Amino acid sequence: MENPFLTNSYKGPDTFCDRKDETKELIQFIENGINVTLFAIRRLGKTGLIHHLFHKIEHEKQLEYIYIDILPTQNLAEFTNQLATAIYNRFPQQRKIGKRISTFIKLFRPTLNFDELTGNPTLSIAVNSTQQQETTIQQLFQFLDSQSCKVVVAIDEFQQILEYPEKNTEALLRTYFQTLQNTSFIFCGSNQQLMHDIFNSSKRPFFASCSHIHLDFIEENEYADFIARKFAEGKQSISAESISFICKWTLRHTFYTQYLCNQLYYQRRKKIELSDVRKMAWQILKQHEGVFFQYRNLLTDGQWKLLKSIGKEEKVFQPNSKEFIQKYQLGSASIVSRSLEALLQKEMIYLDAYSDKPYYQVYDKFLLRWIQSN
Repeated sequence: MENPFLTNSYKGPDTFCDRKDETKELIQFIENGINVTLFAIRRLGKTGLIHHLFHKIEHEKQLEYIYIDILPTQNLAEFTNQLATAIYNRFPQQRKIGKRISTFIKLFRPTLNFDELTGNPTLSIAVNSTQQQETTIQQLFQFLDSQSCKVVVAIDEFQQILEYPEKNTEALLRTYFQTLQNTSFIFCGSNQQLMHDIFNSSKRPFFASCSHIHLDFIEENEYADFIARKFAEGKQSISAESISFICKWTLRHTFYTQYLCNQLYYQRRKKIELSDVRKMAWQILKQHEGVFFQYRNLLTDGQWKLLKSIGKEEKVFQPNSKEFIQKYQLGSASIVSRSLEALLQKEMIYLDAYSDKPYYQVYDKFLLRWIQSN
């Protein structure tokens, strides 16, 4: 049986854990043509949720969907190519809509290449000016919107548009999007502060344009049932205390929980006890130790010291407090503030502002446990 604990893909509902409420909520928004922002910290499963949603609505009549990840893009030209490629690959030419889209995109005379890893076609549209880029994006969305169906476009890592050199990108996209009649959007993002700035600031173009969904950690009982069931389906038993350890050690952060379970499942033991899980957890930390030392070399002494302090505490509610600074001998509050800002920017830590009591935590849960073990 194939390993059911996936770490980087979606292969259907059988290997997807929970998210029933979020899926239902997204479907309701889509059916009512409401744009949505979906925020989740990295590796918590937002991309998997989007693909799970699309699987659910796959056979809905008069509804099409497109997924675009713009994290690799650096400017509007690359955004345009990502959009054109996503549209081109989504609709095979055997379908009527696919033929129409293929004919339309050929008007831009794109260069067709193939991704070395996936083998999928990639399009590159030659544009000679910013105005041409803007016109091309508008035409692509207008063409989609003119089809005899509703279209849902999910744009992953939407905060990346803030990195573009074209300073009017937000206003430009907002202007295009608000004119569409049959197209709705799911804007996904993993940088909470930047997504908040885009959608919740009254001075920004996207202010009050969407409903919001915050993706939180899966409840422990849901994850525990899923883990036990998947091991049982693979004719492996795993003790309840082992599952409890997994959930607590990974803090139910989806990628890290899936990774640990993936490695345990791969061993094909008929019976998995707590000692087996602890041993595997330690092996994972040793496997990643080289990466952790690289992190150390990329940070200043003050940043590394603060990172270790946050890791040891696991959750830090007031990093500028006198007690915390004195406990770990971090120097002055101003030094801590600068280091904190740098660690947030480098995404070594994150601020969970959606919690009842907002707290800072190390992003990489394996790094967190490695810090605690040293």
